[in-house]
Amino acid sequence: MKKSQRTRFFIAFLLMILGIGLLVAVSFRGSMVYYLSVSEYMQSSGRVPGPVRVNGRVVPGSIEKEPAKLGVRFAMTDGENTLPVVYEKIVPDTFVERAEVVVEGKLDPAGVFHADVLLAKCPSKYEAEDPADHPELE
Repeated sequence: MKKSQRTRFFIAFLLMILGIGLLVAVSFRGSMVYYLSVSEYMQSSGRVPGPVRVNGRVVPGSIEKEPAKLGVRFAMTDGENTLPVVYEKIVPDTFVERAEVVVEGKLDPAGVFHADVLLAKCPSKYEAEDPADHPELE
């Protein structure tokens, strides 16, 4: 290879690497969202810019479903503070009382969190039941 060809190849290679790096940087910046507990979010008074993710557990007895509408109203807590949440889309099957949830959205002036995303975490482990608890199966 001639020196001029090597130089052009090297410049093209550097431009390609720079382009890939730029794409990765832009994609990470667009997907970065704050992840806070209910207490951390309440202490910030909803001043976190843009959409925010809040983690907590569903308060037992707080789930209100309207049969005519999609979605749900509920309260979530981290054991210290409680945050009322409204979610107006299809609810995941794993969404139940005491489930750990992550919501993404914004707080309205009335102090209600309007979630655009609701993620209900699955239990981290599933354990087999003891066969002795089911004598009818033997």
